[in-house]
Amino acid sequence: MAALVVAYRPDDGLVACLAAAAGVADRVYVFQQERGRDVAVDALVDRAVAQVGAVLWHDAANIGLAAAQNRLMGHALAEGGDWLLLLDQDSLARPGLRAAFAAALALAPPDTGLLAARNVEREGGPDSPWVVSADGRRWTVAGFAGPLLPDLLLAAASGSLVSARAARACGPLRDDFFIDWVDIEYALRLRRAGFRLVAVRDALVDHRLGAVTHVQAGTRAVAVTHHAARRRWFQARNALWTWRLHGAAVPALRGWTLRILVSTVLKIALLERGRVSKLAAFAGGLWRGVWQGPPGRPDPR
Repeated sequence: MAALVVAYRPDDGLVACLAAAAGVADRVYVFQQERGRDVAVDALVDRAVAQVGAVLWHDAANIGLAAAQNRLMGHALAEGGDWLLLLDQDSLARPGLRAAFAAALALAPPDTGLLAARNVEREGGPDSPWVVSADGRRWTVAGFAGPLLPDLLLAAASGSLVSARAARACGPLRDDFFIDWVDIEYALRLRRAGFRLVAVRDALVDHRLGAVTHVQAGTRAVAVTHHAARRRWFQARNALWTWRLHGAAVPALRGWTLRILVSTVLKIALLERGRVSKLAAFAGGLWRGVWQGPPGRPDPR
């Protein structure tokens, strides 16, 4: 197992992240964005990498999350990695993660291409909901009735374990997405290529969510991310790009995407700071997603 971590202006949490990753993986690969921008950050990255014997690559620019992950995946696959563990720089793999994944593989179908860990918020917020769809036409939110939850419609990147076979079959992440919806588009591509996505109840990753706050709305705790306006643009455009790429083949995506877009607008309008600029950016992303579709990629089927 190879752990892949992209570092973008990291803080001291990167040290703990890489130490935890080294505790569950055979090799840790790190890609640092904007190397040379801040001497103190470079020193922190060097220290974190040296402490666990990780392999470091970097770029002077921010080339985007997808492009950075593609470089790490390419290096790991070239060196014989059989399973690739994707981790955010603010995530901590719990010590039992490897054993939980191993136990899951003994139970999971042979066509499983991705095992998803539970991202548990360190601030005490609720687990992220699991969206499942057995037939690709209808979706629902489900919980664990046993150690595995099969038929995921999609999975977040952090804490996902991707098989080398699936990674080679489906090709690289879409670097033109830059950041948001990269993992969603990739998960859908895995599904369409015939690979199963399975959540693992006992595979746990502690995830520190930065500026996220939780607002109580009736019986639900609503997560509010406070993302910057520029990121809202990417979220809107990439949502529509994903819809256009996979909505026809996976009809369940259409209703789920519409729900996400509407809920995002409502959260920005009602609960976030700087709502005017964020809503304007979101609208601009939607406009771009409608009038300029994503460059084509070969159908994975």
